Amino acid sequence: MRRLRDIIDDEEQKIELLEDTEQIKEEKKASIEINQTKIKKVQKKTHNSLLKFPELYLDDNLMDIAIKINDSFLLNLKSDKKITKESLDDVLPEFILAYPETAQLSKAVLEDIKQYITNNIIGLGVITTLFEIARDGLNDVIVNTKDYVDIIFNGKTLETPMKFRSEEELRKVIDKMLAQNNRKIDEAHPIISSKLNDGSRVEVQIPPIAANNGSCITIRKFNDLPLLLEMLIESGQMDYKMAYYLIKLSKGKCNIIVSGGTSSGKTTFLNAITRFIEDSEQLMVIEDTKEMQPQMPCHLVRSYEARMANEEGKGAVSLDHLLRSALRSSPRRIIVGECRGPEIVVMLNAMNTGHPGSMTTVHADNTKEALVRVENMYLEARPTASIGFIRSQIVSAIDVIVQLVRFPDGSRKLITISEVEKRMEDNGVISLNHIFKFERDTTDMKKTKGSFEVLASPSRTIEQMNMFGVDIDNRIFNPDFEFTRQMLVDELRKDLPSKMCGWKDEHLEEFIHKDSQLFHKWPHFQDIQKES
Repeated sequence: MRRLRDIIDDEEQKIELLEDTEQIKEEKKASIEINQTKIKKVQKKTHNSLLKFPELYLDDNLMDIAIKINDSFLLNLKSDKKITKESLDDVLPEFILAYPETAQLSKAVLEDIKQYITNNIIGLGVITTLFEIARDGLNDVIVNTKDYVDIIFNGKTLETPMKFRSEEELRKVIDKMLAQNNRKIDEAHPIISSKLNDGSRVEVQIPPIAANNGSCITIRKFNDLPLLLEMLIESGQMDYKMAYYLIKLSKGKCNIIVSGGTSSGKTTFLNAITRFIEDSEQLMVIEDTKEMQPQMPCHLVRSYEARMANEEGKGAVSLDHLLRSALRSSPRRIIVGECRGPEIVVMLNAMNTGHPGSMTTVHADNTKEALVRVENMYLEARPTASIGFIRSQIVSAIDVIVQLVRFPDGSRKLITISEVEKRMEDNGVISLNHIFKFERDTTDMKKTKGSFEVLASPSRTIEQMNMFGVDIDNRIFNPDFEFTRQMLVDELRKDLPSKMCGWKDEHLEEFIHKDSQLFHKWPHFQDIQKES
């Protein structure tokens, strides 16, 4: 009887084992199906973005393996030794292969696991991974709590499969970022601005200010590769006539306000037109957080960065203070990265008193609103000033307003170039002479298509150019005149980008890698090779 009971128990155990095995198979099958759905979803969203995420971040099973190896490696890591990428490259491959789960994994996945661990130890985790994946196409990284990491890639917002394991891990990455600029964050100071070693701008909010159950980060990526005027033309941001006119504005020492929304390309645009400032002029750049890379020789550029107050509320150096100091430092031209407050008063005074060719940016949706924005900033700084006086200051200081827009499909366009006329309209508002505009085709609002048109001939800026001996081909203001690429190339050839501070010969190689037709489209770039 006992023998029979043992046999029954054995059979029941076998049945239970079989049932467990079938359940595991079903769970594994369901997990695979979920991961495949996830992969298809991400691939569909990124199909047109030329962005490919590693399989490791698309497959939860692979990520579980990577996390297990990562945690084990950290436990075995000796903290008394200096950890470098080279030392990790030496020891990680063998350590990873020691785990039986990795036996059937491809070389690509094994490399991704190694990079995942490396970025966690000496980098910023998944943020560093995104920097590596997206490279020069990356505009912003947006972390909305540990579970959601989006990016702006080539002007378009994309969801990524990246996430942080916990709020604690996210806070460690935040602390690591802020340490690069000797900053720290806590509940007493839950909002902070900082920057990374590569110059990228960082904005962080933590609870209780971040009220969606986790910390938030926004990183505006800083890229080493310069974006030249030629690249802005190739991307469809402007046409040949606009580009030619902008070159002459820069050479003719016209005071320029660049207007646009967030991420519309204002700083990139300013960088591109600084290339055409004469080599005899000293440029002073003043910014809240350093972002600009003026395309000029190093010895002609001085850059200053504002400073926030310390934890005791002391030691702040404002843009207004920096700008006043700059005026006593013999600059020929001044660029303020962005005017947002009282510094606009000093900026307009500088434009009016011996610093022609100065430039700044403001946030506005069109050129008329840009003027209103300047008026409001002036009034906030000088509440007792009359609107008539403020407008007279603006009219005498600003020559041109350039309006940039980023459209929903990610494309950026220079939609208006307006000349500030030296007169008021009947209602006392400053008069604008719109020179160029982008006329959008509204038949398909999902895509940004249209044409650049000439609206009028300028007068004020032509006078300014003549004053400084700058010739301009007035035929560009004739809508029927065809301004060819070769005509623009002849003008661009006078200012080769190789003279800019920070230029590397590898830049040209990267341009050619991105566009093999570069020399055909822009033959003047071949002169750079001849120089080197």
